[in-house]
Amino acid sequence: MPTLQDIAAVPHQLSNEWIPTLPDAPGPRYLAFVRSLEKDIEAGSLKPGTRLLPQRDMAAQLGLSVGTISKAYAEAESRGLISGEVGRGTFVQRRRPATMTESPSSTLNLALNVPPRTGEDELIASILQDVMADGALKRLLGYLPHQGVLHHRDSMVGWLAQLGMPTTTDHLFITHGGQHGLSIAMGMVTAPNGVVLTERFTYSGMIALSAQNGYRLHGVDCDRHGLLPDALDRAFTETKARVLFSMPTLQTPTGTTMPIARRHEIAEIIRRHDAYLLEDDAYAFLFPAPPAPISTLLPERSFYIVSFAKCLAPGLRIAAMVVPDQFRDRCNNAVRATGWMASPLMAEVVTRMIHSGDLQRQVRLKREEAIRRNAIADDVLGNWLPVISDIPGFHRWLPIPAGRTLIALVAQAAQSGITIAPPGALQQVDRGTLGVRLCLGHPSTHDELKRAFIELRRILETAEEISFV
Repeated sequence: MPTLQDIAAVPHQLSNEWIPTLPDAPGPRYLAFVRSLEKDIEAGSLKPGTRLLPQRDMAAQLGLSVGTISKAYAEAESRGLISGEVGRGTFVQRRRPATMTESPSSTLNLALNVPPRTGEDELIASILQDVMADGALKRLLGYLPHQGVLHHRDSMVGWLAQLGMPTTTDHLFITHGGQHGLSIAMGMVTAPNGVVLTERFTYSGMIALSAQNGYRLHGVDCDRHGLLPDALDRAFTETKARVLFSMPTLQTPTGTTMPIARRHEIAEIIRRHDAYLLEDDAYAFLFPAPPAPISTLLPERSFYIVSFAKCLAPGLRIAAMVVPDQFRDRCNNAVRATGWMASPLMAEVVTRMIHSGDLQRQVRLKREEAIRRNAIADDVLGNWLPVISDIPGFHRWLPIPAGRTLIALVAQAAQSGITIAPPGALQQVDRGTLGVRLCLGHPSTHDELKRAFIELRRILETAEEISFV
């Protein structure tokens, strides 16, 4: 068995593989391995996405037992430094998050629906460094096609295929995030003062867009499976609307997911009323096998929008929008008129992550984190939170208990340092359907999330303490 001095003499790189330098210091060797791994990630010499040697090969290189290396890999994964994928290997994920050394925020935000952090910031920083190093930056800083660079669109076509949405580069537009795509699509099929149908509780971005442009939103009744077909059919007839905005998968704010059979019903109603669909599929990536989008059933009448904000980071401001053939020219001009093009640099980041497999690894980490955070929600608030979807998302719907008022709950939570926001209800709703969305992704640690839920449980278990006159 070699000594620690012998191990320390092993070159840092061997055949382009990362081999740690283990210091001659007391303590378990598996922890020495993890500290070396963490140090090299912090120094930038070991980049996110790097594939580590298989455990048996790493053990042989270091003269350690496979059991020791297995324990080291497990500890590194628990710290979020690496992730293992069956059949593919083990990959570096990120440096230790700064939030682990930061003091907890005094206000816990359960109103902002952001994805939980899974090392995407360090990964994106590493890719940007690569873009600068390999000379690609210069070509990304000019005026490029409004629709998006062809190889960027081609990569996103492949990504959308994994979400169950087949399309072509001719029909895919890269936009400044999903909200930009939604704004363009709305401008194609409606006008100020036009009626737009949507779920009774709907996405706040759609409410903001309608307020800005003068669209009239009309809420349609839903159940735990989303839009009710009879109610939608009736709404089209009564309002003469020709546009439906919908989130069939993990709808925000309620978290419902529409079954396949109902998607077919909804598509048939849209076609029968000679209407158009704007489909926001922001959360499809959370499904190992996503349900087929409604847009696949009527591509000639659908604008399909997928943002990379939830599976990666909101600050990228990159989304893909699939448009019907007859709107391609007008959409091209709309992108030009509202920003010329989405940022090619950010589109390059997304494209590289698709090709390297980093995006798929981030998706897996986001799914796992969603499972963990939903488990905390169920453990603390299980008596109040119905399980609406079999697939955990980043938000949960909290029905307002009998005898309580929504405004008092929001105010009492705020006094306790918890930010929650009332949903955008488009019509008068009965008390049995009123609720509030709880967003799980913003608190930086599980402890912070649990602390917020424990305080909410205390509020729910006691008599309402605030009245308004």
